[in-house]
Amino acid sequence: MPNFYYRAINNFGQIVEDVLEAPNLGVVTERLDNWGLTPLQIREHKPIQSSFLKKLNEKKIKSDEIVLFTKQLTTLLKAGVPLLSALEALVEQASNSKLRSIIQDIYISVESGNSFSDALDKHRDVFPKLYASSVRAGEMSGSLDEVLERMATMLTYEKETRDKIKSAMRYPIIVVCALVLAFVILILMVIPKFAAMFQQLGATLPLPTRVLIAINDLFQNYGIFIFSAVVVLFLAFKRYTKTPKGHFQWDQIKLRLPLFGPLILKNSLSRFAKMFETLNRSGLPILETLGIVAETVGNLAVGEEIRKISLGVQKGEGLARPLRRSELFPPMVVRMIAIGEQSGSLDSMLENISRHYDIEVDYAIKKMTSMIEPLLTVVIGLFVAFLAISIFMPMWNIMGLIH
Repeated sequence: MPNFYYRAINNFGQIVEDVLEAPNLGVVTERLDNWGLTPLQIREHKPIQSSFLKKLNEKKIKSDEIVLFTKQLTTLLKAGVPLLSALEALVEQASNSKLRSIIQDIYISVESGNSFSDALDKHRDVFPKLYASSVRAGEMSGSLDEVLERMATMLTYEKETRDKIKSAMRYPIIVVCALVLAFVILILMVIPKFAAMFQQLGATLPLPTRVLIAINDLFQNYGIFIFSAVVVLFLAFKRYTKTPKGHFQWDQIKLRLPLFGPLILKNSLSRFAKMFETLNRSGLPILETLGIVAETVGNLAVGEEIRKISLGVQKGEGLARPLRRSELFPPMVVRMIAIGEQSGSLDSMLENISRHYDIEVDYAIKKMTSMIEPLLTVVIGLFVAFLAISIFMPMWNIMGLIH
């Protein structure tokens, strides 16, 4: 579909410029008229740069912007502003051109008679299935503003959790990269000079020094092959993990990783409780809720367990009994859900489970950080000790020979 550049005046007398994707010029004119814009100039837009450069330069929509959009829409709806008017106002406030185009498209779709959830569902790359399904449930129950408010809270929490994990991993990654860089520089630039000097003097080299020299010879003779093999293995791994089978197996492995596995599982259980509660409160049928949660929980292995639970519910076993058969869900979660089912307070129990795992995830991140730092200190100490022994022991031997 071609792109059209337009220059127009809005209701406030301001000049608006943008690029719009549309099948023809008539559709562009119609859309501008719907948005209350008076066109000054419309022409087909043919970018000079390649599609690759265009994607590279295009601003990615951040999770912050989706949270802000959701919060602003919630505020407008709670204030009694009609959905179309709220979307029109948010089009003008969007700072990201890509998000602005998406909101414009949603506005046009809703104005054409489609539901808000159907309009959102066309943009799965920005608004996930959970988002559209929650909105659909809110539309059906007449509580769209409440659903959006809970969605904004959940998206905010998930962003904060991701930021905490990134912050916890930043220091270890920097240290590991620095160690690798130092080792490569040492092997390629320092060791060859020492090796030549030691060979000339005919000194007997200790084992650590011979190991470093052997690594240097390996890099000198087969460095390009080693680098190529690493790149090929990495690309093959990335490609395999993008396949359904590979993605599922990698998600299974992640749950078994030391330090990270428990954190990933707790985060998945927190998402499960949060999403289940949000959709269940919205009035969505439990089987549909479990199906959506299984797809959006963030780990395919956990999602598969939820699908098995859904089959049990479909057979009339309730929710607690299939949960008991799963190895991923702790007894505490099963007991709380069983009590919630029996007492008719499942939503409250899910909220309590969610809060519990929010605390557990925070604690797990702090614990992981506190364990990684001393481990890195030990690794750095061993690395420095190994290098010191490898370089200084031969020098001491040579000084002994001279005396």
